Amino acid sequence: MKFKSITSVGKRKVYDLSVKEAEHYVLENGVVTHNTGSYYSADNIFIIGRQQEKDGTELVGYSFIINVEKSRYVREKAKIPVTVKFDGGISKWSGLLEIALESGHVVKPTNGWYSKVNMETGEVEAKKCRLADTDTADFWDSILENKSFKEWVRGKYQFAKTDSNVPTAAAVDVEQEDE
Repeated sequence: MKFKSITSVGKRKVYDLSVKEAEHYVLENGVVTHNTGSYYSADNIFIIGRQQEKDGTELVGYSFIINVEKSRYVREKAKIPVTVKFDGGISKWSGLLEIALESGHVVKPTNGWYSKVNMETGEVEAKKCRLADTDTADFWDSILENKSFKEWVRGKYQFAKTDSNVPTAAAVDVEQEDE
């Protein structure tokens, strides 16, 4: 690596390094040595990855993984799955299966099958569902109403409370109980 120039910045020993023929340079450890001001000043930085969703050989949409690189509201390094199909847009139940599997509210008793877990008793329901059968309100309503699932999701993703003018999930739950 050859330096094009080194410029003193301010009163402290801080230097602006310019690498010849490059606007920024990524070191072996992943640190960007130039033009990082936008990274340090940003409130949120999300990096989005994409995988193809296929039905046989036909491309029907994409599964996105939103990686939280930096945030003041969501835990850093969190991965948020979102599925988008060409014929229906964002799936209503998008990403919930991965989250419920991680939380233990859903298990995969055998390859290709999914079952709900009663979190109070720890029993796995006898009814098994295929992946396509999990995209229904019948499958998700009881899990989404489960207090332990809400708490697990909040603990996994919420980092800080947002603006007091915007209701948080806890505030919405309290408002619904009052009605």
